Amino acid sequence: MKNNSLEDITNLSASDCSLPLAHGISLMAVNSVGAVVGTFGNFLVCTAVLYTSPRLRRCSNYLLVSLAIADLIVTMVCEPLVVGIATKKTFFNDCASNLRLAYVVASNFSCAASVLHLAAISVDRFLAVIVPLRHGHIMKSYGLKVMLIVVWGASTVFASLRVPFVKVTNYVVFVMFIINYFLIIGCYLSITISVFLLRRRKRHVPASTQGRTLTSVRSKVERRFAFTLAIVIGVFTACWVPLIVVGYHVGKSLVKLYGTAYMWATTLALLNSAMNFLIYSARIRDFRDSYARICRKILRCN
Repeated sequence: MKNNSLEDITNLSASDCSLPLAHGISLMAVNSVGAVVGTFGNFLVCTAVLYTSPRLRRCSNYLLVSLAIADLIVTMVCEPLVVGIATKKTFFNDCASNLRLAYVVASNFSCAASVLHLAAISVDRFLAVIVPLRHGHIMKSYGLKVMLIVVWGASTVFASLRVPFVKVTNYVVFVMFIINYFLIIGCYLSITISVFLLRRRKRHVPASTQGRTLTSVRSKVERRFAFTLAIVIGVFTACWVPLIVVGYHVGKSLVKLYGTAYMWATTLALLNSAMNFLIYSARIRDFRDSYARICRKILRCN
């Protein structure tokens, strides 16, 4: 018996196997630039944390490295596959079935990993702000290991089930996003309330005791880092929601599968993987300094 879900991925009608020339060339160009910039940027993140700056070697940033690895799957695998699909559809009227099958597996794996990473990072920020004295011990002893195992394990299971059960797992996509976003929103609401209460208490503390102690400075750094990651989550949402809405609306696509609108929604989602390193550099000085050192070393070697 044939698997109808698998046929939905690999078989399209002849009219669905072409793209307008202008859109096809634009899609190829945008995805190619995104692949190059994103790959370079995510390698910068990994190198900065793992090799360049001792100041960046902490559990929270190891989660960012893991997220960068998920983004590298997008920039090194998914975007080149989209370029190949767009090329075949634009110039050869070819549905590129094999490329689309590979894209479905890789994109669903990286998307699940990205969403779960953001949830894990939100939990980490919640712990850092709410229980700052215990945060380091929790993450070093077991927290980081558990988060990474859950994120990559769940992503692998999801991607493995996605191809044989495409229609059924369309609902899973919604459920996964809803659960994770409730978790993310809950963590950041708690952080916001905690910061508000802390500032309110400080206003009632006598001026003589309001010195900038090490604890207060650290708390300020953690809050700034939490806000930076809130920006990352906001950008991720803006990039991925259009694809989730038009591509997987209650298990049924609102636009033609792999048509022009779908391909552009896909491209916007994939471009998110080239943005995170820019946000880190804009918000976190240690990342900016590390990027600069890495770039200087690369230029000297050339």
